[in-house]
Amino acid sequence: MQVMKFGAIAFADADRTRETVRIIRDVHRDKKSIVVVCSALPGITDALLRAARAAAHGGEQYTDVVRRELWNRHRSIAEKLVTDEWEREMLFQRLSELLKHLDRMTRAMATLGEYSARGIDAIASLGERFAAHVIAVVLRQHGVAAQMVDATELIVTDDRFGSARPYYEDSTVRIKERLIPMLQAGIIPVITGYTGATRAGVVTTLGRGGGDYTASLIGAAISAEEVCLWTDVDGVLTADPKIVPQALPLPELSYAEAAEMATLSGSEILHLRTLMPLAANGIPLRIANVLSPSLPGTVVLANPRPSHQNGAIISTRGLSLVAASASSLPAVQDAWTPEHAASVITKLSHAGIETLLAHQSELDRTLMVLVRQPDTSYTEEIFAGAFSDGYQQSIMQSVALISVISAPHGGSLTPRAVLALGNAQIHIIATSRAVFGNYVSFVLPDDEVESAVRVLHHGLGFSGHARDSLSGETSPLT
Repeated sequence: MQVMKFGAIAFADADRTRETVRIIRDVHRDKKSIVVVCSALPGITDALLRAARAAAHGGEQYTDVVRRELWNRHRSIAEKLVTDEWEREMLFQRLSELLKHLDRMTRAMATLGEYSARGIDAIASLGERFAAHVIAVVLRQHGVAAQMVDATELIVTDDRFGSARPYYEDSTVRIKERLIPMLQAGIIPVITGYTGATRAGVVTTLGRGGGDYTASLIGAAISAEEVCLWTDVDGVLTADPKIVPQALPLPELSYAEAAEMATLSGSEILHLRTLMPLAANGIPLRIANVLSPSLPGTVVLANPRPSHQNGAIISTRGLSLVAASASSLPAVQDAWTPEHAASVITKLSHAGIETLLAHQSELDRTLMVLVRQPDTSYTEEIFAGAFSDGYQQSIMQSVALISVISAPHGGSLTPRAVLALGNAQIHIIATSRAVFGNYVSFVLPDDEVESAVRVLHHGLGFSGHARDSLSGETSPLT
């Protein structure tokens, strides 16, 4: 059995969806039992989150824009790929019901003038539901038996809305009971990623990277031969190939090496939660490119080949840095407390905002968070409500996070990386390094990312003589 999780790029439009269906059909033709886990279409989840927040602030017009986008993009794919009139009409009825649910939720938020983490989850989960309905129908149109399954029927979680934690034993029982009979009957379950439900049936989401987590939970429960994450990259590379054309693919990684990558805040490739169920059950994880399905990608497993190459640079762009600092002479007593700063982080989490990096200093009474640009205005709003008299707020737009991970340089990694960036006159805004393990992260101006990645890739020996670097030799810094 194989679990195939497809990222948003796989369903970007009708042509891409057709190619994704071909990948599924080809694997299924080899008589493999397949479970498909779907992401929402590109940009849909972020649009839904913004619609919910806009509704709570009286922005009904923006909510209508998102509603039309949600309907039009999925309808466009269906009209091009679903030729059976009855199937298409039934699909449109299901999507219409989901739209009504969106309308009810946004109207409730507009009436109350506020949004809750529970309401945010109910709305955010709609993107995956729309996508899974469409993909199941398109698969049937291409001669493959498929059925949409809502992950709320499978993944049992606590009520930490926005980043719910699954109950493994309960979820495993439900997954087996629901999916094994379908697989034995030759039916492909098409499952909504990212979502789950409490024991009471209340919809939850699993947070950023939750779709991959869904796939790994299912893979572990059904003892899959492999879980494959289909993305838009050729696996894990030593750097972004758009920046460094000579970036090298990493054929294999150990669970431990992948975990080091995954623990890095802002990593778009792997998440630690995704690895845990698979590592515990010895199930390989493959990261493959949906745009180049013939390439092998990167395989994460317990015992990679001794000669495999490691070390990579991950760059995450489109970020903002939001900070608040107490004045040297506060206007009120106890103007800054660790508990106060922690409550702000909690509010950000409840609003569905991921903090990629957070720094709190009681010494200079400062809280600084790194968030994605679409979340900047809402982060600023939460900061403004929490920090008023005696505080100074600042926002730095257009920053990026660059991290060197699983590097072979040991204790010399940080000074080598800092020296390389310094020699290239790269402006380091903030830095973070591992206490255990080998990685270091830098917050930089966005317009210096490409130069910084190239400098680090060469200076740390990831290009040209990368294999020499891994054996202990060093390369000159430039």
